[in-house]
Amino acid sequence: MTEPLRTPPGRFCMGVDTGGTFTDAVVYDHNTDRVVAAAKTPTSHEDLYGCVVAAMTNVLASSHVSASDIGLVAVSTTLATNALVEGAGRPAGLVAIGFEPEALTRVGLRPGTATGTSEDLNSRADTSPAEGGRDRPTSDLATAPVVIVGGGHSAHGDERDPLDLGELTRAIDRIDASVEAYAVAAQFSVRNAAHELSARDAIRERTGKPVTCSHELSPRLGGPRRAVTTLLNAQLISVTARFTEAIRAAMGSLGLDARLMIVRGDGSLVSAEFVAQRPIETVLSGPAASVIGARHLAASSATDADALDAGCLVVDIGGTTTDIAAIRNGAVVPADGGTATVGGHATMVTALPTMTVGLGGDSEISIPPDGVLGELAVGPRRVVPLCVAARRHPDAVLPILQRQLESKRPLAEFGEVLLRAAIPASTEHLDGLENEVLQLVDSAGGALPLENLKRSARWRSAVGRLERRGMVRRAALTPTDACVVLGLVDAESVGDAAAAHAGAELFSRQRDRYGVNVGTGAADLSRRVMRSALRGAAEALLSVALGADGIAPGETRRPLAQAALDRRHRDLGRTTASETGSTHGDRSANPLWGLLEPSEQPGVPVAGDVASIPADPTPLAHLGAGVASPIVAIGAPAPTYAPLVAALLGTTAVVPAHAEVANAVGAAVARVRITKQITVTAPRRGSYRAHWGDDPPVWHNLDEAREWATTQATEAAQAEAAAAGAHNAEVTVNWTTRTAPSNGRELFVEATLTVTAAGRPGSNY
Repeated sequence: MTEPLRTPPGRFCMGVDTGGTFTDAVVYDHNTDRVVAAAKTPTSHEDLYGCVVAAMTNVLASSHVSASDIGLVAVSTTLATNALVEGAGRPAGLVAIGFEPEALTRVGLRPGTATGTSEDLNSRADTSPAEGGRDRPTSDLATAPVVIVGGGHSAHGDERDPLDLGELTRAIDRIDASVEAYAVAAQFSVRNAAHELSARDAIRERTGKPVTCSHELSPRLGGPRRAVTTLLNAQLISVTARFTEAIRAAMGSLGLDARLMIVRGDGSLVSAEFVAQRPIETVLSGPAASVIGARHLAASSATDADALDAGCLVVDIGGTTTDIAAIRNGAVVPADGGTATVGGHATMVTALPTMTVGLGGDSEISIPPDGVLGELAVGPRRVVPLCVAARRHPDAVLPILQRQLESKRPLAEFGEVLLRAAIPASTEHLDGLENEVLQLVDSAGGALPLENLKRSARWRSAVGRLERRGMVRRAALTPTDACVVLGLVDAESVGDAAAAHAGAELFSRQRDRYGVNVGTGAADLSRRVMRSALRGAAEALLSVALGADGIAPGETRRPLAQAALDRRHRDLGRTTASETGSTHGDRSANPLWGLLEPSEQPGVPVAGDVASIPADPTPLAHLGAGVASPIVAIGAPAPTYAPLVAALLGTTAVVPAHAEVANAVGAAVARVRITKQITVTAPRRGSYRAHWGDDPPVWHNLDEAREWATTQATEAAQAEAAAAGAHNAEVTVNWTTRTAPSNGRELFVEATLTVTAAGRPGSNY
């Protein structure tokens, strides 16, 4: 038996990424800057604790590192993101101070809402597009208790109206029984936080429940959006607390006495204690970790790391989503605003600008109702692959598919199965129809063919609500099943190959809007699925590249851009059979190159265009679309997919070592970074107010105001960085001034001081 490595305490870091499909873990040695060991474990959404324990156990065993030598555990997680997307936050109330009801209504809040029954919530959350539901939030945000009380300040920080503490107390008493936490947002609180702080203290004293203030989460103007961000944060507090408790329990079971850190959406690390108060800042944690990990691994393994830093596209090809970011001059290309939009909610959370598309191994395959001949859609909805569902329900799923194959009249619902969640959730707040659906699933042994449900909007809505709450999951055809059919993955390591073949065969019998079957069998249909997935990834990468160059990303969908991609696709397809190697990789060793060859089914073009094209046309116009920089690809499928996607875009792909666990590496190598911002305004000529705290001081000299603001922001950033886990944080200061021309001279409008404290996290030793 190999003896565990004995090293200075805390030398090693364990990075963990809880993704939608896999939970990854690495042991990383910061002294030698290398990955010592890596492990992947399938994610079970019903048992995240078990997944984390398994991943940690496996990576420790393969690393031969003693648990006592792990000084830090860093985690990136999709928990907060998924909770917001699925509307799974816990009940919280918003106290809005000094806002007009119309301003809050415009961002999806319902001022005056005191309580909400399950029936009320369902009727509001499931509004049809015709009723205005398309742009309406689908989570509990729209039904959260919102009360408005008098108070608030002006843009210069002067009190506009006194805080009405009497009305605040009465409002809290009305809603307290229906909430677990509170959010407080006051008009212009970033210019004067006095009313938020007073309300926070009053609520804590009366209820003893967690309270979040909006000025603590963002220094930006925009009160209604700040209120939304604060309410979402309050809804996530208890959700995140249970997650960190589960991680600590997993660490304790393995003897890991290490500091626990979490990756934020901006790519920085913060302590678990910090996240307990500000969980909203972990949204898009996974994509941020993927960018950091990809850059770090590419710089370590590429022969020309400087060229990659000059410009590249980072793509994380996952089981649930594909995340993309543009790198230029060593930094992520910023997007407008630089804040995260998650689950339809425009927040004020700072996040690395990444584009996330619902394109992965678990993406649902469908036929677009308005698509062209032979077109398939991949994603964005995530489902359980049929091969995986059949392994979990061996006596139900495959027999269902086989029975459907014998039917002479294929139904649109064939190949879709509702699965009961492995760990039962409370049915306390379900309505009658939701309970009826669950009873049908349970009576079918936990796997119910979708064809057994009534075809009505009410039933579809009930199923959708149960899916969002995690009580049932839908199994359907996915790219994972297509890969199993084509032999691109080891079926034994994924699921039941017979179920994948049956599902693909069933889907190939479906007809598009032209009345044409979308395939000629399981293999042909699976090739079409993979072509669509690869084309979707290429278009997403091109969109990000265009956006980084200042061109509207939507131009990718224009006919000219589509025609250019079609032409490259056809050109590659014509040369595939004759070429055994290329600058994009060894084609003979990669079975995916065969997907570029023409389809076996006449009349269904490879790229989906319906025009008749000669076999070998002589082009009269030079037409091209692609990316000018290399692609850095990570994720388990990256070695197989990336070279072909790069070829479609006329570039090359770099797949660094340990690409399959890059997110976990990103968590392990991330740094703590805390930013504090103070705005200085001129409420009147010769006066300068530094907006900080609950009593912003006024100075008569701009240099004095700047000096005072620098001291306050630096002390606060250093203290918060230390609390977040940083060791000896370095401080940078930036001062920008905005002026306006007036009578031939520049008039001071305002100045913004930004102080950032950044450093490596310390360990428990």
